Amino acid sequence: MIYGIWADIFIHHEYFGKKCGNFSILPDPPTSATMKREGLQMCETIGGFRLVAQESAFSNELSLLFWAYPVHSEMWNVTEFGDIPANAIPLAKVTGDVLNWEQSPKDAVPEKMQLPKPMFGIELKNTPGKQGINATLSLKTRKMKWCYYISGISEDDDVEIVKIKAGNEESPFDFSKRHLGDSIFISKQEIPLRYNTPPLFQLREKKTSKPIIKCLPNMNARSVSTIEFNDKREIVAESFVNT
Repeated sequence: MIYGIWADIFIHHEYFGKKCGNFSILPDPPTSATMKREGLQMCETIGGFRLVAQESAFSNELSLLFWAYPVHSEMWNVTEFGDIPANAIPLAKVTGDVLNWEQSPKDAVPEKMQLPKPMFGIELKNTPGKQGINATLSLKTRKMKWCYYISGISEDDDVEIVKIKAGNEESPFDFSKRHLGDSIFISKQEIPLRYNTPPLFQLREKKTSKPIIKCLPNMNARSVSTIEFNDKREIVAESFVNT
């Protein structure tokens, strides 16, 4: 009996800068029944999953639906799905080699699969008589303002946070206020989160350009929080630092 690859799906996340295996992929009940009937076998790969089937399955028109669950809850904090509303779930619709992102209502998820709720859906449709489906789902990283709470700076210190190797250009962070002994610096622009990126910023004295902290810690998926900023609550990435 001859088998072939019915679908090869990869997930690429900008946060990691590569294909990632941080999602569990589960078929919904009707899809499980279809896979059993058609003899499709599913296996995880590095950064995705693969469906293998008998040759007869390639001649039938099939539509399969899978739900992707983040292995680590922090992935919710760093993934950007654009204009998908909060009451919907992003849905990647793949037909052959054509991929489009749409949305699906949350109640489309079977009740027994809602906890934990999926991060996004994957709908696969084959073209009868043609070779298998091959697609890469590219997930974007969320951008947000970075916020450093720095302790150990006296009232007389005149310091700034600058880009490393950026010379004397204007600080990319605004000094906000001193609160409970911490000096608060908030980035002027939104900065994307990246996993294990090289250091970006340093804390230094303005007048002498002397580094106080050569490499401030980079933000990560676990540093995301909500603060009161400009009279409204905003999502930021924050880090607490002692000099």
